[in-house]
Amino acid sequence: MMLKLKCIFFLFISIVTVAEIQLPLPSHLLATSPEPPFVEIPGIKSSYNALIASDTLNLLATRLQFSLTITHPPDFLFGGFNNGRWDGIVGQLLRKEADLGASLNAITFARYTAVDFSVPVIYDVTGILIPFPGETSKITAVFQPFSVEVWGAFFSAILLVYFFLLIEGKINSSRKRIGDHAMWIVGLITSQGVGYCENRLGLRLAVATWCLTNVVFVYVYTGVLTALLAVPNYVPIINTLDELATSSIIKPVTIKSTAVDDIMLNAKNGTYKLIGDTFRKYPNETLVANTRVGVTRVVEGSYGFLEPRMSLLSLMENDRKEHKTCRVTLAKETFYPRAFAYLLPKKSSYKDAFDRQILLLQQFGFIIHFQTKIVLQSNRCLLRKTKVRSRTPRLTLDHVSSSFVILVLGYVISILSFTFEKMWNLIEILLYDL
Repeated sequence: MMLKLKCIFFLFISIVTVAEIQLPLPSHLLATSPEPPFVEIPGIKSSYNALIASDTLNLLATRLQFSLTITHPPDFLFGGFNNGRWDGIVGQLLRKEADLGASLNAITFARYTAVDFSVPVIYDVTGILIPFPGETSKITAVFQPFSVEVWGAFFSAILLVYFFLLIEGKINSSRKRIGDHAMWIVGLITSQGVGYCENRLGLRLAVATWCLTNVVFVYVYTGVLTALLAVPNYVPIINTLDELATSSIIKPVTIKSTAVDDIMLNAKNGTYKLIGDTFRKYPNETLVANTRVGVTRVVEGSYGFLEPRMSLLSLMENDRKEHKTCRVTLAKETFYPRAFAYLLPKKSSYKDAFDRQILLLQQFGFIIHFQTKIVLQSNRCLLRKTKVRSRTPRLTLDHVSSSFVILVLGYVISILSFTFEKMWNLIEILLYDL
């Protein structure tokens, strides 16, 4: 299908008359890239940016009639200024070892001072690849439906009702003891609560209101708890770049000599500076050579990988296909939007020809087509894309484990209440004898 689209495009573009005369391009034009599909590196699969660069470059080569001889920098880096010289693809262009940087590189001011860029091919933001979280423990599910404030208000109301019952018993000289009132309160909270309410509605308006409120509370609580058990609940290790910068359990990691490490290392304040400080403190851990190492660090569980979001989607999908499960995902927040383009030597005579053809590819929808056909296939491990279970899950001991928490808690409270009541009776007997 893609081959047919290309043929249609070439047929159409051949009909279009371009006013400016195209510059003839040499057949020995070199392209360089540190990643597949141009240069195969064991263990590293193509990212979105590389695939889009490959498709676009092949169309440009066909249209402008030049052939490609692929080479790559010895260090497999994109290009950064380190130790007084440029490394990676930028260094190759400056040394005239290549005529074109075939990888889509982020346009930065530092690189712009050394080489030229074509018009932007794609735009992207930077994402954070993090370990895929496990489901929250079912043991604590009983406490999850409501916030701490709601639980505090609920138990405060219980104590208040219990206090009023004690006062009412003293006023009416009731023979009910402390334990009787406690059991009545427990009856309200359990499934027997409705029956107790019907029998005690005439007691006090406050108690009647409590009964009705408790019924609503129990039904709402049951519904929320059922939803928590029926729908997978994942809590990511971090959600934002600020959380990553200040976290004590996870460090940032990125590829060396990219736009990300350049902007972080040169930041003077704020979140970017905190990330840059981590890069300087742990350079061997946080500045890696390629995406394979970056993903490995994330899977270990103690790193967040900073890369263009489309590339991270690609890495996430490749990892899912290889291991048949989601081991990594993306944090919710993105940052640092940037443009990506081809690299050319300064004052290259081929720049205008490349710019015109790239703009034509964008105008005819090929760039967006390349992006869409790939991106839509790689969202299965995104947390916000996780599908709700189509049916209620089969209950296991794991699902009902939180009920045993209530059981144990009830036993403990019962024993404490029994002990307290016996001690209170003993004190009353001692005081009566005196």
